[in-house]
Amino acid sequence: MRTVGKRVEQRRRGRLHHLEKGGASYFLTFHAQPGERFTAEERGIIFESCKFGHPQRWILHGVVVMPDHVHLLLTPQVIKWIAPEVRRTPRGKAESCTNGGAADLSREPRWMSLAEIVKSIKSVTARRINQLRGRKSGSIWQDDYYDREVRDEADFAVKLKYLLNNPVKQGLVKEPAGWDALWVHEENRFRG
Repeated sequence: MRTVGKRVEQRRRGRLHHLEKGGASYFLTFHAQPGERFTAEERGIIFESCKFGHPQRWILHGVVVMPDHVHLLLTPQVIKWIAPEVRRTPRGKAESCTNGGAADLSREPRWMSLAEIVKSIKSVTARRINQLRGRKSGSIWQDDYYDREVRDEADFAVKLKYLLNNPVKQGLVKEPAGWDALWVHEENRFRG
């Protein structure tokens, strides 16, 4: 499993360049393959998979599953603490490999990466939707995803409002509460 530490991690997959910072909140979007449209039952599968990691792997602030794409507002959780490399001296004393001093044995937090979060949701939902459709396999998702770090409380509010109003904007319902695959955490607050 790939994790993200305190420093910004850069990665490049496909055409999109991604930057991740441990402890930050993100607005994620991923799309179905062109021509794919999800039924209400399939949206339910995707919806439950997005909520499955909350709160152990990520804090989910909100999710909306549209007929051909998904929006998530989330904060990856610390998944494990990793001690720096430690070696034993000839006398059996623990010594840090970073600067040679035993005082540097502090533990550093690691967060679940966005790539792992999206991969877990896409793989589970693709398998379950293909089973529902009577297919053994087949790609239902586009390879990449879009992510935006949430900068501050005002940005968080804008992203949450966008997520809530997406079904209304698409003309699928008159009020956000009428959409079958929309969820917002009751204690929403910016965690950046």
